[in-house]
Amino acid sequence: MGCSSLVKKPKVSDPVQATEQEARIIAKIRELGLQFEGVGSNAELELIHQTFLSLHDIDLNRRNIWLQALHNDILAPLYFSKLEHFKYNASNPFIPRDDLLQELRSKDFDTIIKPKDELRECLLHIFWDHIKTFDVDIVKMQRFIVAVCENYQDNPFHNLFHAFSVCQMIFTLSEKNNKFGKFLLPMENFALFLSGLGHDLNHPGVTNVFMINSRHPLAVRYNDISVLENHHAATLMKFLELPGCDILSSMSHADQTHMRKIIIPTVLATDMAKHNFVMEHFISCMREFNIENGEHRQSFLDIVLHACDVGNPVFKFELATVWSLRIIQEFNEQVWKEEQNAIPISEFMRIGSDINKIKRNQIGFIDMFIHPLWMLLGNHIDGIDDYLESIEDNRRSWEKIQNL
Repeated sequence: MGCSSLVKKPKVSDPVQATEQEARIIAKIRELGLQFEGVGSNAELELIHQTFLSLHDIDLNRRNIWLQALHNDILAPLYFSKLEHFKYNASNPFIPRDDLLQELRSKDFDTIIKPKDELRECLLHIFWDHIKTFDVDIVKMQRFIVAVCENYQDNPFHNLFHAFSVCQMIFTLSEKNNKFGKFLLPMENFALFLSGLGHDLNHPGVTNVFMINSRHPLAVRYNDISVLENHHAATLMKFLELPGCDILSSMSHADQTHMRKIIIPTVLATDMAKHNFVMEHFISCMREFNIENGEHRQSFLDIVLHACDVGNPVFKFELATVWSLRIIQEFNEQVWKEEQNAIPISEFMRIGSDINKIKRNQIGFIDMFIHPLWMLLGNHIDGIDDYLESIEDNRRSWEKIQNL
């Protein structure tokens, strides 16, 4: 939807007298609408606008959460309660398609070309075994997927397509390894999939360093420690507890608590600052791995999600290159933002469009992080020889490439 629909003042029909705080936010939304007049489509403003218009249709507690988030001007989690009717329900049960499941088991499933509604359908297939095993309400599952999908921003790299790609990669590895039955309890396998889907929720397209240097409210909230990862984990847990999105409600209280205790550290382990720790801890646990040991299982969760999160070089070169250029675009945009905000410049991210810089960046990333990480994982799980071959092929291809 273009901004022409946003420049009009929102119509608010609240039977209750607006508080002073709400009045300020009403004014703020109106100003935003006027401010963006004539700019064209603006997805972020549309999300805020639609959220605001639905505030009066939801319960008071959730309404207050949103108002406070907008008031604090942080990256607020947004949830669309207006969606009540879904494709699958008791009278039209979800039946997975074998052909689509087979496609989703492919290492090189082309996520980027898919429309978002098709990705949501794919996610139902990816989660199908968990839906059956844990008696997940299919309507709640669809609502949860919509809530998650709508809360990924339209960044070049850290967007819904990346989140889906990570979740789908976890699915391919899990399918090759009997659902990781040697390393995880079934509930923890479910937690791994949820962590993959929600690991970058509401990502702003900048790094933790930017958040800290710009003194963003989220950096203050999380004391400069894994700022974005804490935000992603907290947002994911918030969605899992929202009425209508609470897909874990069929579990016992103890099992729900266990899910929370493993999802949060798994998402936190995606902080690149923890790369060495994740690798070293996994090596230590794997010396005498014991599935009865919760610390060992957590280490496995951490390294699988971390590997999939940075796993773009395991794709064939045509796909891997697209993802590489997307992250470089985000890097370049961050440098520009740092210059505009007069904060320290992340010079290693100043890559531009120089093919030699791009090549050095990608080859260095493969050599320093990706190849050792996937080699280590390949020592303990099956079926990833072709993943390692793609990493090595991609490195050779980057060395040979002369222009893009």
